[in-house]
Amino acid sequence: MELIFTILVAVSSLLCLSYFVLIASYCYAWIKTSPPTLSSLLLTTKVSVIIAVRNEENNIERCINSILQQNYPSQFMELIIVDDVSEDTTNAKIKTLFLNRENVKLITLTSHSENSGKKSALKKGINQSIGELIVTTDADCVMDTNWLTTLVRYYQQTQAKMIVAPVVFYNEKSIFEKMQMLEFMSLIVCSGASLYYNKAIMCNGANLAYTRKVFDEVHGFEDINNKASGDDVLLMYKIKNKYSDGIKFLKHHEAMVFTNAKNNLKDFISQRKRWSSKGFWALNAETKKVSLIVYLFNLSLFMLMLSLLICAIYSNTINLSKIFFLLFGIKCLIDFLLLFLAASFFKKKVFTPYFLLEEFLYIVYVVFIGLLGLLQSKYEWKDRKTK
Repeated sequence: MELIFTILVAVSSLLCLSYFVLIASYCYAWIKTSPPTLSSLLLTTKVSVIIAVRNEENNIERCINSILQQNYPSQFMELIIVDDVSEDTTNAKIKTLFLNRENVKLITLTSHSENSGKKSALKKGINQSIGELIVTTDADCVMDTNWLTTLVRYYQQTQAKMIVAPVVFYNEKSIFEKMQMLEFMSLIVCSGASLYYNKAIMCNGANLAYTRKVFDEVHGFEDINNKASGDDVLLMYKIKNKYSDGIKFLKHHEAMVFTNAKNNLKDFISQRKRWSSKGFWALNAETKKVSLIVYLFNLSLFMLMLSLLICAIYSNTINLSKIFFLLFGIKCLIDFLLLFLAASFFKKKVFTPYFLLEEFLYIVYVVFIGLLGLLQSKYEWKDRKTK
């Protein structure tokens, strides 16, 4: 037993060092990534904003109004909404409220046999688009009026093949929503920081832009259609493979998209299962490395907690509590620095009491979701069971 505990401590310590170095490198990269000074060049890029929607009757009006209120020249912007077999009043609302607008187009999928799903819906929208730049977002998102202008100015300035931009929660009220906000901010910061090193690990389809030309060059979602999710990350990998330095992160307040945290545990777990459904082997080498460090370190802390319980039951003389709290304290320290930097940019509070609670819960959460994503590929999303 003592040998097992000794090996566990040694492995946990090594993983702790790897985790600390990884997160510290992201903190450094985020600090070094300055918001760009955008030029005031004439805005003439044709843009197609595309939203794949399903059962969004409570959100769709707010989202579309937010997009139509952009200060981008309307003659160079179109909004394409692809209704993915909604079973509520989403379609009727769009037709009633918005189809009288010149630059709004609705594509309605009528049955599940039309290869329904987000990637298929986006592809149909892209196929009918006229824009040089494709911008995707989600129906439960809103934006400030300079969102599109900021994205396009950055595109015109950098000629990036893909632009990854920040997404943030807003109107979070419950402790559960505030804890999600802390986690989500850290994911966005890691996404941006990795691109400082020209490493693409994550992006979010709620705020993503890429050229129509590069989408066609990499053959769109071909070869990744077998995954229910991945319209953002897996496409990013394809673009990264063709253009090694073609993906940029836009760290700018006016480029942010705002969305809501999940208000119940069932929806939260379903979302995380969907995110993990791409499968470990579908990830690129850098994302695999990061995922392994994060998962294995949290798994080692979980095993240490179980060992503490075993020691207490059997009155073992080995005192693991100091080791556990030392490693856990190191994790809290570097995680707090990352969240402090994120909160400063997103103008959010760190909610320190929630942070400490989340650090404990996150250990169990990472182990649980990782195993669930590995063992179960099916999940329910928008009242549709997917696999």
